[in-house]
Amino acid sequence: MKIAIPLFCTSLALLSGSATAESYSFNLKQIIKNGVKEGQQNGAKSEQGAGIANGSPSGYSGTPATARQEGIVTMEGLPRQGSAGLILDSNSMVKYLASIRKPDVGGVSLGMNINEALPIVKKLNAGYRIEQFYSPQYGYKGVIAKAGPANRTPSDQLTLYVNEAGTVWLVARHIELPDNQSILLDTFRNTLLEKYDTPNMITVERARPTYPHYAWSYDVNGQQYGSHSSGFKGDPCIFAQSTIWAPVSPYVDVPNSHRNTCAIALVASAYTQSNNQQLINQYNIILYSPLMIRDVNAMNARQAEFQKQKHEAEEKARSNKPQL
Repeated sequence: MKIAIPLFCTSLALLSGSATAESYSFNLKQIIKNGVKEGQQNGAKSEQGAGIANGSPSGYSGTPATARQEGIVTMEGLPRQGSAGLILDSNSMVKYLASIRKPDVGGVSLGMNINEALPIVKKLNAGYRIEQFYSPQYGYKGVIAKAGPANRTPSDQLTLYVNEAGTVWLVARHIELPDNQSILLDTFRNTLLEKYDTPNMITVERARPTYPHYAWSYDVNGQQYGSHSSGFKGDPCIFAQSTIWAPVSPYVDVPNSHRNTCAIALVASAYTQSNNQQLINQYNIILYSPLMIRDVNAMNARQAEFQKQKHEAEEKARSNKPQL
């Protein structure tokens, strides 16, 4: 699996995302306030048909959210047209993250501001060269930190994606090891489980000791699940039908759709030597939250500005008459 990573800081100008409220033609503020009606009334109200939240996003209460309608979230962090909205969003995820033992990659955890994360990145590897990243296709932005000779495959790469508020919603790391520094598969597995398994985790399937892939999923109530891969029955992060992993940046692929029941997903994969399946020479780790791709406050402000400009344009044209 490849991994791609973006980075953001106040010293870097925010790049405008490709997914805007107006391009999806929905009234985000009204939907945030009133919630998404089941089925979105088949999209009859076009400006309210793709809201970002299902119910109040103001805070995570820790109460079961399973009664809310499941839906699909696109790569842009918005509900698919006609789908239920988000159960949690960038605002309510703050309290959610405070209620669980947050996973991290290299000391960087989801929900951090980029200015808080950057010193950790620099301390992690003094050899990192930090570059700004922006994907105009998906509107993703962030930083990529690379170590190793320039113009060659990095021996260590850390990627951070941030939303409009500069909040980290994806952390990914790619490591390539020299031949004389290979890691035993058992060591890789044991280190992962020690770091990421929590006492209340529900183990789904971990019966293949030589299978070098591991996954963790967190539902919107904070329950953690552990398996060899996502996709088991009941997985809050199970992929929708026809989901593919889209290459966004070097060594980082992102699913092109997500479940709104998926609060956090974590995937780790190792790649063994061709002549010894017990020795690892490279590995990838990707940690992300599809519910934090967009900052709801920024989206509200963007939508309000769009509605204001729309209203002003209509008022200006109101006195115009056709020439017949």
